[in-house]
Amino acid sequence: MKKKFNFSLLVIFFYLFFINYSQANFQEKLINKYKTINTLYFDFTQKIGEKVEFGNCYIKYPLLMKCEYPKKKKSIIANGKKFVIIKKRYKKIYYYPLKKTPLFFLLNKENILNLIKNYEPSNIDSNIVEYELIENNSNILKIFFDKSSLEIVGWKTIDAYSNEVSFLIRNVEINISVENEIFKIPREEDL
Repeated sequence: MKKKFNFSLLVIFFYLFFINYSQANFQEKLINKYKTINTLYFDFTQKIGEKVEFGNCYIKYPLLMKCEYPKKKKSIIANGKKFVIIKKRYKKIYYYPLKKTPLFFLLNKENILNLIKNYEPSNIDSNIVEYELIENNSNILKIFFDKSSLEIVGWKTIDAYSNEVSFLIRNVEINISVENEIFKIPREEDL
């Protein structure tokens, strides 16, 4: 009886050791991959409440992003200091401080690397590894990585109007050439 008990403990120990080793190995690989990324281009599906929108984005670290929503004739741009929503159909630009948005965290590669280094994943399934950041006991940001390719595949957060925002990424291209000029915010009269 004692040998069976010892064998069971040994099996449990090796199982837990393997899980921890596998997680640490994933974390190290993810950090090494993310360190090499300077730019991203991807297609996306964004869901806010029941509303679904499609488009494509460029991200250039740190703090630069431009997304186009062709059907809505809308763009968003983060230029390092400001976040703007451009509605070309109405020739309007809405300005927000980038620091007050979840994008401020996402567009700084060092923030993502620190999250991966210093936190355990909040959820792991067969394909996706999720990290969760809670700021000021209210802002929740979840970032999703593909378990096999190690690519970022999306994020989820809550917007200023308490709507859940889901941003799913596909067709990712890494380290393509992106000129800083595309992150320039136009003037309303030039729309």
